[in-house]
Amino acid sequence: MNRQDHKTKDIEFRKVYLSDLNAVVTLYQSSQITATKLTTDFGLPLSIASQGNEIIGFGFASINKLGEVTLNSRCIKLADDLGIGNTLEEQAKKTLHSTFEDIRGDHTKLKHSIQKLVDWLNNCY
Repeated sequence: MNRQDHKTKDIEFRKVYLSDLNAVVTLYQSSQITATKLTTDFGLPLSIASQGNEIIGFGFASINKLGEVTLNSRCIKLADDLGIGNTLEEQAKKTLHSTFEDIRGDHTKLKHSIQKLVDWLNNCY
């Protein structure tokens, strides 16, 4: 039986648009203890989960302290309960590999992209 829960059937997964950044930053900061300037821990948002007109989660790539690429997700409580984090991370992985062709061997471009985005958001957005 292939039945989809009525709570998850209207969730859309897609790439991140520039117009999504305000909601993504707000969602990220709501999970932080203090809402100060963004750091590179914010990562590079690559996928979005939306329900209607509301962004309920995002998947992102970041570089950990060991210099490795990690994929994570942040969601509102309801979305967390629905278990969409794995789907967001899978979508982020697809976007990551199509955007950064040599990501397995060289993380430099991703690292620079994260830093540029964080700097831009902190100074201009």
